[in-house]
Amino acid sequence: MGALSPRKLPLIDFCKNDIKPGSTDWDSVQKEVVEALEEYGCFEARYDKIGVELHDDVLKQLEDLFNLPAETKRRFVDTRKPYDGYLEDLPQSPLYEAMGVSGVLDSGGIRKLADLMWPQGNPIFCETLNSYAMRLSELESLITRMVFRSLGVEKYLDSHAESLNHSIRVMRYKAPMTREPQIRARSHCDKNFLTILQQNHVNGLEVQTMDGKWIQVAPSASTFVVMVGESFLGWSNGRLHCPAHRVMMTGKEARYSVGSFSAIRGVITCPPELVDEQHPLLFKPFDEVGLLRFRQTEQGLKAESTLKAYCGV
Repeated sequence: MGALSPRKLPLIDFCKNDIKPGSTDWDSVQKEVVEALEEYGCFEARYDKIGVELHDDVLKQLEDLFNLPAETKRRFVDTRKPYDGYLEDLPQSPLYEAMGVSGVLDSGGIRKLADLMWPQGNPIFCETLNSYAMRLSELESLITRMVFRSLGVEKYLDSHAESLNHSIRVMRYKAPMTREPQIRARSHCDKNFLTILQQNHVNGLEVQTMDGKWIQVAPSASTFVVMVGESFLGWSNGRLHCPAHRVMMTGKEARYSVGSFSAIRGVITCPPELVDEQHPLLFKPFDEVGLLRFRQTEQGLKAESTLKAYCGV
């Protein structure tokens, strides 16, 4: 199972008043962000544009959503991309339910889900989740700008933003009803570009360090876990770390979680500025959907690094 580490993830404060490119606060936070993503592949973010009230409202909507009848939830089918649509009791995630909603910023994904679940309409659900998704995308854009700026490739920011698809995945991990920790999501790395997670008060998320130990992430209504996906790892030519993580649970309460997943549409190519004698090219051009589908193959499931097995040089 792996030993637990006493360490905690870096906590970075995005609530400072003067976080603008070139300011002292910006440079300080940017340095913290890049160092955390290089060493841990993730960090906790304090971000006051999403307050505790909105956090609680989102969790209330998730409870209402997952308490719908099973036959209703199973109407939500999306075969365009692995892990979109309604998922339940996956081999790697027992007693787990999730709904992956793609195109939340530009194609009304949340409204389409609500129309399926509540044919009579549910404007509160749509307003709450849309507001949450929009504010998470602003945090994602801020972090991405800092990384690009630090790597000297800020000129690609506009084209990168235009290429992105934003998804929201809402998740329920059913209570294990035991005192001994039970696996609710096996160790894995995300395949997208950047992930931002938040959850209810039930413990569960653990992140693996580079030395193979596990950091338990304490749940908080006022912070978010920001995590590098394998697409970002490949795009950065290995400059950033992509951490394995899992969910381990005890007790009698369900764990609710919501994640924002940004992904590049089309082919992902490392900027030429990030390839030199000290940093030879590690990965051939690839696409995230292809990487996800490869992950589901026998070869992909056996691979220690899905990205390296899929497109390593």
